[in-house]
Amino acid sequence: MLNFLKSYLLPLCLAAVTSPLWAQPLATRTVANGAKPTVPASIDRQFHRDAARLALRLDAEREDVRYLPVAISRDNINSIYRALTNIYLNDETAKSIARCNVHTFANPSIDHLVVIYRRNVDWATPLSKGITETTSRELNNLLDQYDLAIERHVQWNDAQDAITLRSKEPLNMAAVADKFRDIQGVVQTDLGGAKLSNNDIKAHRVAGGWEVEFVLAINAQQNHSWRFRTLDNGQTTLLKESGEPLPSWMRCDAVDKMIALRF
Repeated sequence: MLNFLKSYLLPLCLAAVTSPLWAQPLATRTVANGAKPTVPASIDRQFHRDAARLALRLDAEREDVRYLPVAISRDNINSIYRALTNIYLNDETAKSIARCNVHTFANPSIDHLVVIYRRNVDWATPLSKGITETTSRELNNLLDQYDLAIERHVQWNDAQDAITLRSKEPLNMAAVADKFRDIQGVVQTDLGGAKLSNNDIKAHRVAGGWEVEFVLAINAQQNHSWRFRTLDNGQTTLLKESGEPLPSWMRCDAVDKMIALRF
């Protein structure tokens, strides 16, 4: 019996040693409980937002965002989200890029809107008392309709105040802004999104999948980028890495190297 166990178990032990978890293909890799690899929760939340903004950008290529629907195409969001997660799960370089916090630049707005109004308008009395509410039925109805919350109230200038509205789910906030412009006392709306140098993600549809470019801003004039193709079946390829060389202090894999040096 002892000889039988040795002859049966020894090959299994050797297989486990020679085929460690990290050497298995990502598409089939599993953890001890049988679950497939997943995107960390913090990155997953960002990918959902990235996908919504990229979907809105695609729609904006055919029409000004102000005239598009408030709701962003759910099919496009889901498709782009799958592309982003496929890239992350199937390419180690993509994991390094995520550690450098490369996500979409905040334009167009998908979650916030600033409404600027005359300070002495009647419906703003609660706001002037530090209460994040208004007595405007029209404004309150819009808050309920689009699931918006008054996040902040500030003095804008000598005669005007402003409230920042935050949406629970990604929305086309440029289209939402138009709904507030006709409310009595509202002077203007502001979506932010100044065109400054920053990290960004770009995406466009190709046959059977997506091409996605991650752009890491080095400074106002220079950047470094990685372009991937990811198919709907999950197959992912790093097509090109280009741009200015990354400074040593900015390398996205620096954390991993520092950890490795400790052992």
